[in-house]
Amino acid sequence: MIGRSVARRYLAAAMEAAEAAGVRDELGQQLVRMAGLVADAPDLERLLKHPRMSVERKLEAVEKLLGEEPVRPLRDLIGLLIDNDRLEVLEVADEVYQELVDETEGVIRAFVTTPLPLDDEQVRRLAAALSRWLDGDVVLDERVDPDTIGGIVVRVGDRILDASLRGRLDRMTARMVE
Repeated sequence: MIGRSVARRYLAAAMEAAEAAGVRDELGQQLVRMAGLVADAPDLERLLKHPRMSVERKLEAVEKLLGEEPVRPLRDLIGLLIDNDRLEVLEVADEVYQELVDETEGVIRAFVTTPLPLDDEQVRRLAAALSRWLDGDVVLDERVDPDTIGGIVVRVGDRILDASLRGRLDRMTARMVE
């Protein structure tokens, strides 16, 4: 697994090129599809790493898989990743790209995990509280995980607020083992 900081450098350059060409949104959409292809087709990485295929033929294969011609910044990114043997960047490309877009637009994305879905009022109140705490515009990405048991886990960047019953039980277990 490649470090996210390496992926950020590649994707920041691709985003800059996409903004200059006026295709930032298209690049984001194609990166989402590309990440899905990488996740669903493990043979794709083997194909892209094949030493006897030219970069142009590899890009043609990507175009066929995407179902459309990749925007120029995506073609350049994939070519660069192939040349530098960094295709692992594609595994996290859509997530890292969205983080860069969020930063540019001043949006803070909070990943919220609860054992049951939150209702609209709970989402509104949680987003408002997090916006005050983080001093910015917060967008919630909700996930339901019954293993959380109760409470909530919030991840914003590298910060994690674990107020779940599962987290408390894990911490108690760790203290008892010590």
